[in-house]
Amino acid sequence: MIYLTVSMVSEVAMGFFSRELRAGDHLVTKRLGYTHHGIYLGRNKVIHYSGLANGLRAGPVEITSLDNFSQGKHTYVQSHDKRVFCHKQTVKRARSRLTEDKYNLLTNNCEHFINWCIYGKVRSEQVSNVAIYMLSGGVSGIGSGHIVTNSILRLSRGLL
Repeated sequence: MIYLTVSMVSEVAMGFFSRELRAGDHLVTKRLGYTHHGIYLGRNKVIHYSGLANGLRAGPVEITSLDNFSQGKHTYVQSHDKRVFCHKQTVKRARSRLTEDKYNLLTNNCEHFINWCIYGKVRSEQVSNVAIYMLSGGVSGIGSGHIVTNSILRLSRGLL
């Protein structure tokens, strides 16, 4: 993995890291309680499902600067040894959904988008992990699972 911070962006672009960022790289940045995912396009641009990245209002698939995508947070390149689509095809697939505005926290978030671009499969490890946690009794108390589930569903529909 290559770790970046906003202050390192120009260094990465200039090749001071182990390798330069490559169009089609999967970028991951940590946010409060989750990780945000995007595809590097080159020239310090990233395409991502903006979703809840800028607050509670769901946003579309958009192109933004690497600085804006990272928001000053630790950012790294997630490697994929068994990609279905090469870097160039990944970028083409990502661009094909530019301006799509069908964000859904549980079924169509930034991680679902990235996995579709790279593997052709819609999946989110973060959503799966939360579901497993909840089903395994990670949420305790009578009715609390129901309250959490309803809150997540309402949030995914933009009702919160």
